[in-house]
Amino acid sequence: MRLELLGCGGAAPSATRETACFLIRDGDRALLLDLGTGARRLVGDSKRLSGVRRVDLVLTHFHLDHVCGLTYLPMIGVEVTIWGPGAWLYGNETASILAPLLRPPIAPTDVSTTYTVEELRAGEQSIGGFRVRASAQPRHWAPSAGLRIDDAIALITDTPYEPTSAELAAGVEHLFHEAWSSSASPRYRERDATAADAARVADEAGVRNLVLVHLDPSLTDASVLIDDARAVFDPVIVGVDEMSFSLSASVAEDVSQK
Repeated sequence: MRLELLGCGGAAPSATRETACFLIRDGDRALLLDLGTGARRLVGDSKRLSGVRRVDLVLTHFHLDHVCGLTYLPMIGVEVTIWGPGAWLYGNETASILAPLLRPPIAPTDVSTTYTVEELRAGEQSIGGFRVRASAQPRHWAPSAGLRIDDAIALITDTPYEPTSAELAAGVEHLFHEAWSSSASPRYRERDATAADAARVADEAGVRNLVLVHLDPSLTDASVLIDDARAVFDPVIVGVDEMSFSLSASVAEDVSQK
């Protein structure tokens, strides 16, 4: 099983990072976590989804930087089932929330008539043959879902420090956690995580590796995030687009340090 960071930036794409999109492959099974602008790396690429007939897409929430890649789906060329936390976290079905993004005049068809849309729920569930556990993160300006895939990874984004995050991520190999800024940055935002927040979760969860993602697109020096995190937890790295991870290995395989 492998994971590739197709986009590990937040809010807007930058020169080095697209917005949130993570691809997990295990043989002919494929799982996408969020679908920001990083999904453009799937367009016209016959290798990343080679041998895959169906992809399950799990959305952590509905911010545009996490769902704008939905408009790319017709160009990916495989069957897609969308899972979202609409009913669970917002009291409104996922298909209804997404419909305005993918219907005229913005797009040619309604998402609910083009793709199968299912509801992500709290707790453990099987999605595309993967064991997925979801936990509510209510402290951002709109709630999001933390995700755990098997015992290999946890993804926690668009939230400040959340006490339940360590429980969700307990013992995973790789924790991918938002690090919008360092604790001392003038770009600090109360409802987003700092690198120190991410490190606190990693330390409490006893994970093997921490990868900082969902970074401020204006960030020019990622070393400030490393310093902020290492005061609490190490090993830690800053996510880079197209970085690949073997989910049975202890370290990331770097394909491109951009």
